[in-house]
Amino acid sequence: MKHSNFVTTFISLYGELDRSTLHRLPEIYSNDIQFIDAVHQIDGLPMLTEYFEHLYENILNCQFHIHHVIENDNEASLFWTMEYSHPKIGKGKCISVDGTSHIKFNERVYYHRDYLDMGQMLYEHLPVLGSAVKLIKKRMQS
Repeated sequence: MKHSNFVTTFISLYGELDRSTLHRLPEIYSNDIQFIDAVHQIDGLPMLTEYFEHLYENILNCQFHIHHVIENDNEASLFWTMEYSHPKIGKGKCISVDGTSHIKFNERVYYHRDYLDMGQMLYEHLPVLGSAVKLIKKRMQS
């Protein structure tokens, strides 16, 4: 499916996003970006850049694979899988997390909200808490 030039650029940058490409964030985000995920609400490009800098200095690897997009006018929903590894989470093994991003944009994104399962991303991979979360999920399935 063909996407707008902007969404294509957004997907491309996220596919390359790492410590060395953070200087490119102004290409896709407006100065007044509102970024929301399961843990943070960040207002403004300087704060978002700082957030990503901190994120990338603490992880071993992080890649986004965007596999489906629904786009309409000046907004899109992007369905992705993030693969990351952190030395203090899951013994540094690669963890896959499924999620969705809702973005609104004009020339650049001014609203970005991520939806993801924090259990899949973090809680299930922590000692003690991980076992409890997995047990709760198993009980809820039956």
